[in-house]
Amino acid sequence: MALEDSPELFFERFAEAAFEAEVLPAPMGYSLLPLALPGGLLFAFDRGAPPAPHGRVTLLLHGVARRHAPEEGPPAAEPLPGGGYRLRGEVTRAFGEGFYLLGSLAPVLIYAPVPLELGRRVAVELAPPLMGFRP
Repeated sequence: MALEDSPELFFERFAEAAFEAEVLPAPMGYSLLPLALPGGLLFAFDRGAPPAPHGRVTLLLHGVARRHAPEEGPPAAEPLPGGGYRLRGEVTRAFGEGFYLLGSLAPVLIYAPVPLELGRRVAVELAPPLMGFRP
């Protein structure tokens, strides 16, 4: 099942989940966006047209959930072997068709094949890569 038609249309569809983040400089041709967030550093696969920007950038982060479970605690992001992340946060919005907004270190649009409960604090294991869409 395809989750997007194109990066541009995907960003348009979920633009309400976008936020501003500090993108650190990266070497030319580097396919990851290094994001400096208040709680740590995340790396997102750049789905925008080259060249990659740096400085304050509007982004939409998107990941596909492998599994999730209820979990209390502050928002957090832990890198997993193989390039995935384990995010902890609150499910703040449902977009329909399996898409949810997770309030973690940054807002992350999650696709979860199993429904998530709004207002619930969860830990979500994302399949790699975490993707970063730009307008």
